[in-house]
Amino acid sequence: MIFTIARQIRFHHCDPAGIVFFPQFFYLLHEAKEDFLAHIGFPQHEMIKGGFGTPIVDIKTSFLGMCRYGDEITISVSISKLGNSSLGMDYEIHSGGQPRDAAGALKLKSNSVLVYSVLPDGKPVRIPDELRAAMLPYLQTTP
Repeated sequence: MIFTIARQIRFHHCDPAGIVFFPQFFYLLHEAKEDFLAHIGFPQHEMIKGGFGTPIVDIKTSFLGMCRYGDEITISVSISKLGNSSLGMDYEIHSGGQPRDAAGALKLKSNSVLVYSVLPDGKPVRIPDELRAAMLPYLQTTP
């Protein structure tokens, strides 16, 4: 299963030329991560209140096309790895507000590693069984 959300590129995402300024993509990806966690029943603000977080410790991103002010986009989130305390979270941004399997052009692809950890010191701890079970349907397996 893949989680998807639709967004519109806003003025504050863009540089003076009306093109998304690359750091703004990371805000969009982070918002998608928060929406995904809320969707599976683990809102990030509640985890933080409980003393836990999922900081990104590694991220690799390919910028494959421009997004412009006013564009409709779709952001997809999936899990590529589910370890003891770490997980791989993958993102894709497609144009035209189309899901990844439709006609929208791929604009960005990103792979990240998150670590479930105790806050504020960031010590990694085992991902709770309930959270692991909620993420499992989004784990993408390759043949």
